[in-house]
Amino acid sequence: MARMNIESAVAFSVVMLAWALLPGPGLVVVVSRALGSGPRSGLGVIAGLVIADIIFMGIAVIGLSAIAATLGPMFQVVKFVGAAYLIWQGFRVIKGAKEPLTVHAISSGTFLRDIGVGLLVTLGNPKAILFYGSLLPMFLDMTKVGVMDFLVLTAIAATISYLVYGGYMTLATRARRLIVSTKAVTRLRQAAGATLIGAGIVVVSR
Repeated sequence: MARMNIESAVAFSVVMLAWALLPGPGLVVVVSRALGSGPRSGLGVIAGLVIADIIFMGIAVIGLSAIAATLGPMFQVVKFVGAAYLIWQGFRVIKGAKEPLTVHAISSGTFLRDIGVGLLVTLGNPKAILFYGSLLPMFLDMTKVGVMDFLVLTAIAATISYLVYGGYMTLATRARRLIVSTKAVTRLRQAAGATLIGAGIVVVSR
């Protein structure tokens, strides 16, 4: 049975939603491919992004579980470091909120190639594993993580990714205008940054 309660699952979902809504390389590639080659191509990229997220989450869970078992009570230090990272990232996102973001239609090849592109976009971004490594101790006792816990986390991450990226892709034309709008990008980044800061503060307060 998963040790993650409903309250923690909802909180994790909120932070994941902010992370997914944050205009970044993954969103740009999804929309670009969808505009250039249609929804099927965009779905392929999303699949790659989700697979890479699951890989990073798995690495974070295994690594944190081992560290927690070794350090015992001293694991609190790791949690505080993770909280500091979330807060720092939040301030960085807000500080760079006004930076422009451009999307161009890009034609793609096969569906497998689109999945590969999604994989490379996330696997080439080390911030993803740092994000999960900082976030997970907020919701789970890392010394008692079970398979069901991991399945719940991955299900939440995958569902939110498909809902957010799929929404942008489905409304590709409107999403393109939204993404290149400085005001829209600024608001989304400010909201995401504030959520990351809030998550870090919650970790520290526990």
